[in-house]
Amino acid sequence: MKGLLYDEASIHSIVKYAQLLENKSIDEVNQNQRSFAGMNQDIPKTFFYENKNNKGKFGNYLEYVYFGKKNDNKSQADFPLANLELKTSPLKTLSNYEVRVKERLVLNHFTFTDIDKEIFESSRFKKKNENILLVFYHHNTNTHAGDLKIELADLWQCFKEDEAQLRADWQTIVNKVHAGKAHEISEGDTLYLGACTKGADAKSSMQVQPHSSIMAKGRALCFKSCYINHIFQVLLQRKLHGRNLETRVLSENEIFEEKINSIFKPYLKKSAPEICEMRNEKYNLQNKSRYADIAKHIVGLRKSEDNLYEFNASGIQLKTVRVEPDGTSVESLSFKNIDFCEIVDEEWEESDFYSAITSKFIFVLFRRDSKDMDYYLDRVEFWQIPEKDYQIFKDVWEDTKEKVLRGDYEHFIKMSENHVSHIRPKGKNSEDLMYTPQGTFEKKKCFWINQEYIQKNVLDKFYRYYN
Repeated sequence: MKGLLYDEASIHSIVKYAQLLENKSIDEVNQNQRSFAGMNQDIPKTFFYENKNNKGKFGNYLEYVYFGKKNDNKSQADFPLANLELKTSPLKTLSNYEVRVKERLVLNHFTFTDIDKEIFESSRFKKKNENILLVFYHHNTNTHAGDLKIELADLWQCFKEDEAQLRADWQTIVNKVHAGKAHEISEGDTLYLGACTKGADAKSSMQVQPHSSIMAKGRALCFKSCYINHIFQVLLQRKLHGRNLETRVLSENEIFEEKINSIFKPYLKKSAPEICEMRNEKYNLQNKSRYADIAKHIVGLRKSEDNLYEFNASGIQLKTVRVEPDGTSVESLSFKNIDFCEIVDEEWEESDFYSAITSKFIFVLFRRDSKDMDYYLDRVEFWQIPEKDYQIFKDVWEDTKEKVLRGDYEHFIKMSENHVSHIRPKGKNSEDLMYTPQGTFEKKKCFWINQEYIQKNVLDKFYRYYN
């Protein structure tokens, strides 16, 4: 287009032009650069501000006003001459001042009939998303799109970074369509690339699928919230430090599940003390979390999970369970503490709890054959919460949010009141407190998955001969 301040055929030129926005807003840059690329300097702000809840308003404004491009629904990349796709991602600031991506990144819609005919190499997903210009901006519902601050703009080439896992995720989704199970697709099926539901409501989004008469919810491919947040952190690291700060578990062309199984294989059927001896580590009987620590150390996790690339990118949940001789366990599973100030501003599908339950789980199962024996590493299994149960977890989350909003911290759902999930303390002691929206301090609490649910859906599945 005549008058553009970047070369439409050059990825480098487009990215450099986008990076002029960093630490500024679109209107701020345009004010200082009167000959900007946009369609019209005098577009009234109400043009892109009539609907505050329009999630695409920032992206539309950026594309139209800054890059001088009209929004369209074509299947090609936004900058076709450079084969470059433009995507925007909102950021949120947590109560501890950490900046994180607010939500998953929707890439493209698909029909089950179309994706059923595709192969990965020539798929629409691979063609359109080979090169992505990502613009991360600070979300504020009450601020006009042109005044929102841009934190970071940079190129992400996902197939150079993570092709093996993205290929595996894409194939997992397509295999369910091939098998006539599109209605069973779940975000928990995959690690980086998800198939999220789209549509105003379940009824309006239903689609036919090619290998079954059962209608299925319409879907769109997306980068799951943990993966897009990981991308933001990686690009930020490269900008600030010129390098990545994380260690990869996988080498090129390795698949995460296969690698994890190979890592644990030498320790299968070994007791906890034997594993520590094999690894030249101390076995501490006084450490209540010793089994969890052993599992974390085997995969390379130490004090936290944010030092390993794949764990940070996928949000995968590593959970250790001790199994008794009869195949049962008394353990419920906990998640991180609830940030009372954060949950009141969250929507369900943007919440930490939603991200956690739609992630995959690695269950490291330590078992003993009699009460007087040490627990040994019996098996390592991958599992995900079935999508049919998401609504029950959502009900618990909504009840919690509502009670935090009204300052009721004494009547969260108990294990006896719900067969799936409950809320209870997780703090170190009674003085381990969390700040609240009411300006008070309350005991730290977290979401738990009930022992009964884990027994029925995990242990009975892997030890069903005890039933």
